This record gives sequence, structure tokens and C-alpha cells, in this order.
Amino acid sequence: MSDMTIPFSKPTGLRFPDDIVFRGYAAPSRVEGDVHDLEVVGQIPPELNGAFYRNSADHTYPPLLGKDIFLNGDGMVHMVRFENGHADLKTRYVRTRKFELERKARRALFGAYRNPFTDSAEVAGEDNNTANTAVLWHHGKLYALKESGLPYELDPNTLETLGERNFSGKLDRTFTAHPKLDPETGECIAFAYNAPGQPSRDIELYVIAPNGEITSHETFEAPYSSMVHDCLVSRNHIAFVICPMVCDWERVKNGESYWHWDNTLKTQVAIIPRKEGVKAIRWYTCPKVAMQTHTFNAWEEQTDAGTTLHLDQFITESGWLSQFPDLHDPNAQEKPPFGERWSFDLDSASPEFRIQRLINQIGEMPAIDPRYAMKRARHFWFGTNNPAIGPMLAWGPKGPPFTCVGHFDEAAKQLNFWYAGPDSAPEEPHFVPRSADAPEGDGWILTMVGRRTENRTDLVILDALHLDRGPVAVVKFPYRVHEGFHGIWVGAQALGW
Repeated sequence: MSDMTIPFSKPTGLRFPDDIVFRGYAAPSRVEGDVHDLEVVGQIPPELNGAFYRNSADHTYPPLLGKDIFLNGDGMVHMVRFENGHADLKTRYVRTRKFELERKARRALFGAYRNPFTDSAEVAGEDNNTANTAVLWHHGKLYALKESGLPYELDPNTLETLGERNFSGKLDRTFTAHPKLDPETGECIAFAYNAPGQPSRDIELYVIAPNGEITSHETFEAPYSSMVHDCLVSRNHIAFVICPMVCDWERVKNGESYWHWDNTLKTQVAIIPRKEGVKAIRWYTCPKVAMQTHTFNAWEEQTDAGTTLHLDQFITESGWLSQFPDLHDPNAQEKPPFGERWSFDLDSASPEFRIQRLINQIGEMPAIDPRYAMKRARHFWFGTNNPAIGPMLAWGPKGPPFTCVGHFDEAAKQLNFWYAGPDSAPEEPHFVPRSADAPEGDGWILTMVGRRTENRTDLVILDALHLDRGPVAVVKFPYRVHEGFHGIWVGAQALGW
């Protein structure tokens, strides 16, 4: 037997690299499926009728170049439908142009993140949009979003991909993954950067009416081309934090990372009145080099001195170095984000603004009660870690995993935590109000939780104002869905159920 030749001893077929992006709990899941009536521990609140949608980056094929970053996975949307105390799971890939071409070829054809110079020759000029970051519900339609491409419309019941959408030709090649919904007007305020598909200082600003028509489109120029991942919108203003996570097309051509952190540049803030538009833009220089990771909310306050605009957001003093390098220091370490409030006295001619620590706790993936968007909110939820109640987990491909969900009550100045348990990692929290007229914060937090030793996922429902009481219900998935980014809740009435 020892002399026999094993005919299939040479590795054949599909095989992912053995590195942090593709092994263990971070490994691609790639399961498109349906599970009717998921197991539930506890009781799903009867008011929770609707659907929770969440997007993720789930590589379909091993990377063309042998290595890749987490952000470059293919869009896989997870949907949990809640109906009268029951929960059903549906998962589907977004059928982007990239996905269809690679599925036909049965291998990866596109190379490094947003770098067309590393793609296979047979897909030269093709769109590399992965549609993997967020989901949007507006004007009765569901979209999968990625800031480097156009929205893809999905059927909200089946998750079937209905096609790429450019809003009657009014979008170029990109659209934000973080549009803002105005709870009073029903408008969607959105933007796009690097809209031609290459680095540009231009930022496109859109207003989408409740019927889905783009009613306003303006362009303004930033000080430099940078990653503009999120924005803030108040009742009367739009704010952009321009951070020195920069792109240089020559470096991209040379096969380097699309983004680099360049701390020799200043962080700048643009304030745009919603009524007057970009002709009334004002620029402010931040007193420190900082990066906005994600945002809570923006709101105005009237004082004796005039109008003050407050921006509540998570800020780090490094770039996202787990994904993209520091241009000047290859050994630089990623710093944790903290919740900060940046305050601008709009009736003053001063170019300065005030910075204060809003939440004295590391965190990310912020959430508020969406009914309080664009006005002052009291309650803030976020993913975090708290070693006093549970140990940190080993870093993954996105950085340090969360172990807790946090709640900050600004009026009471109190922090409250829910610890997910040993070897468990909650993801972005999402708030759902108990009813349309419930007080602020009266409702539930939904969060996906990775049960790492079980290689499985739960969807956990928490009382939003009493996280430390533990789950109201745990919806148990029989397998692992891939770690994701951003999700939304859409009620049954909006979905026409």
C-alpha cells in the first residue's frame, strides 16, 4: 500500500487561504438558504412583526491574488422575518455583475479592493461593486449598498436581486452606504464620493423624496480625496468630516492599498445648511487629526448666543489600520474609537469648534431611536467591550470583536451593559420602538451574536433600557451566517404584510 500512488493527492478544486480573513469563525459561510420557524429561547415580543435585514461581506471564491481583506467579500443579505412570535431566516447573495461573472467562471476574477489594475484581463472595465455593506428601505423599496458602487434593488420578501439602480440616470458610479432618513419629511439625504470611480475631491449631495425621485443634486469640493464613509444630518444642516484616509491613484496603479492613513493632513469639517445648500458651505479645521468611524446623530440647540450644531459620533485618532496601512509608519497601531460631541457655534465667525467626550467608553456601530434622528436624543447604544464583566476576544479580520452591547443614558449619565457570554461576539445593535408613539428608548435592541465555540449565530432581543437584565428572547440559527456590517428593521405594515 505504501507504494501506491493516490490519484487525487494533488489538491484540486476550491480552497480558501489559511489566514485570519478565511479561517475559523471568520471563514466564508456562503450558505444561501431558508429556515422556517427558528428555535426561540424566551418569547419574541408580540409587537415585533416585520423583518430585520442585515448585509455582510461573504467571499464566494478564494481571492485572485492569494490574500484579501474582509471588506472585499461579496454581499450576502440575511433576513429574519418576525410574525406573531415566530421567526424565519432567509439568506441570499446579491447578484452583482461581479458575482455573476465569477460564478460563471467558477473562480475569482477581480483582484484587490477597489483596484481595477489587479483584475483579470477578461473583466477589464467591468464593475467590481460587491454591494456588501448596508441595506436601505425607502419609497417602498429595499436596496443593498456599498459606497464604491450603485445600489442594488432587492425583493423585500424573497431577497431576489432586481437589478442595479441609478435613479433615472442621476447617479454616476457610486452611492453611500450611510444615507440618512428624515423622520419628519420622509426624505432620504444621501451622498457619493469618488463618483467617477477614481479618486476625486468632489462630493455629490442628493435629496431623495419619499416617492423615490431625486429632487436635489449638488456638488462641493473637499480639501483632498478621502474615505467619506458616513455623514450627519440635523433638522437644518448636513455635516461631513473629511478625514486623512486618502487615496492616491498612482499608488493604486502600483498595486498598493486603495486607502492609506496620512496624519500629515488636517481633519476638516464641512457644514452645509439644508435650505441654502452648498453655496453656503462653511469649513472648520479640527484641532486634532482624527477619523470619524460612524455617527449617532446631529442636532441644533438654541442658546442666547445663537444656534449651536452638535455632532454626536465615534472618533478615533488613527485610521482603520486593521484594514488599511499608515502611510508613514508601517508599525502604527489602531486606536479605539470613543463617543465624542463636536459643537459648532454657527452664529460666530470663529473657525473653531468644541470637542467633548460624550461617552467615556470605547465603542463602535452606534444606534439611536430613529424617531429622534435630527433632534436631540437621550439614549445611545453601541457595540463595545468591558473587561470588568467579560474577557476580550482575540482580534479578528475587522479588529477586536465586541463582547458587549452598551447603552448610555445621557440625562442620567449612566452606562449599562449586556455581556454576550464566553466566546460570544455581538455585532451592530439596532433599536426597534415598542410602538410608534412609545417614549424614546422604549423598545428593543436586536443584535446578531456569533457563538464562536459552537460555530453558530443567534439573533438576540434585549430590552433597550435594561440591557443588563439579559435577553428577552434568543432566536437560534442552526448554523453560522457570516459576520456582517449594518442592518435595518422594516415593520410589517410598511412591507404590506
